[in-house]
Amino acid sequence: MTRNLLTTACLLLAASRALGAPPTLDDYAQGIQITAPGTLPLVEALLPDEVYQRATRADLGDLRVFNADGQPVPHAFCAAPVTAEPTITEQALPVFELREGAAPDAGGSRIEVQTADGTQVNVESGSPRPFPASGRIHIIDARDSDESLRSVQFDWLSPDGASQVRVSIEASEDLDRWQVLVPSTTLLLATLDAQELRRERIDLPVREYSYLRIQRTDGGPPLAINRVIVERVGAVEEIEPRWFTATTLVTDDIQVLFFDTTRRAPVSYARLRLPQDNSSVRVTLHSRDDGKAPWVERWSGEAYRILTDTERRESPPAHFAATSDRYWRLRIAKDPQLYRDTQLELGYRPARLRFFAQGSGPFTLAYGSRRAEISAASDCNALLADVGADERARLVSEGIVAAASRSLGGDTAMRPLPRQTPVRLVVLWTVLIGGVGVLVAMALVLLKRVRTP
Repeated sequence: MTRNLLTTACLLLAASRALGAPPTLDDYAQGIQITAPGTLPLVEALLPDEVYQRATRADLGDLRVFNADGQPVPHAFCAAPVTAEPTITEQALPVFELREGAAPDAGGSRIEVQTADGTQVNVESGSPRPFPASGRIHIIDARDSDESLRSVQFDWLSPDGASQVRVSIEASEDLDRWQVLVPSTTLLLATLDAQELRRERIDLPVREYSYLRIQRTDGGPPLAINRVIVERVGAVEEIEPRWFTATTLVTDDIQVLFFDTTRRAPVSYARLRLPQDNSSVRVTLHSRDDGKAPWVERWSGEAYRILTDTERRESPPAHFAATSDRYWRLRIAKDPQLYRDTQLELGYRPARLRFFAQGSGPFTLAYGSRRAEISAASDCNALLADVGADERARLVSEGIVAAASRSLGGDTAMRPLPRQTPVRLVVLWTVLIGGVGVLVAMALVLLKRVRTP
């Protein structure tokens, strides 16, 4: 009998381990399709705002990625870039050739002495020659380029047919004082049948230039430069945060305004839309995650809105550490009743979702759930962690996010499952009761034997 009870307990324990079934699409309220172009192993996409509106957790633990077969795949969150990659453009610039004229008599002296035994001594003095031995230099006019330059590319030939030459590059703002940028570098042009071997691009320190001077430094004849193309680097621009207007909450307190973000976004920017022109107020902005948590000050300062004949100017956005708090409070220092219609706009930088392209696509980003098991996302570089950063970046493709989402589990997924008695607790009680029953049975048998004559 005891052996049967132990066997039953072991079976129940094994069954309890099998109850942790993998999540399914129906465990989540909404889903949006992501198409992975190409065959790279990693896919990245910017999280839509709807994901933050439906998410129930600040860490986005109620988010999973499924392949076309409905199987979950590993995913991670990467920080959104703050600045955009600079644009690189090419521009042809005019190049001028300067030639050395006939050297006039500049008043220098010349002494020639010849001794009786035939020894001859010549002594010359005068100003140094401004031109190289080749007697020719080239100057690039870069004033039309209003952006920084990072390289210059030459279409060149050497009159003596040399395949390799040495040149230097200098910079100037006034064609008088010159600064050496590249003391010496190689230009190379070699051909073999229909193939060419070229080195015609020279890197420069990234900045703006007015004039560039190129000289041949290996003593050969002056180069024939047919064309010069420079690479321009556009200005690095900050990526605009994603903005939304917080919902104003009705309250009887006239001293403060209360707002609800209605989303779990990592807010780090705020700006006020004052209802009147030519107004300025001192404000303090607080936030908290729920109605029972204490308020935390996020920013304090001046908000203004002024109007001139040509433009309307508003105070710049406030910037603070990112927070996913849902409720916000705005306290106005003076005459708060005049600014009851003030709107609060909050901004955040959405995370980039990265996941493995396991199985067939398209993939489904599922989100919004109170019943699915919490999914802890990995760090951005945890996927293929042993691969170098540069190589890993080449293994990521940009996913195409569908324009509209679709319902999965709907509102049912947003309702938590009924609280159930833990299986392990049931097993323990079963074993305990069974053990007590065995002891009682054994006691009765012993008692019966004692009473027998």
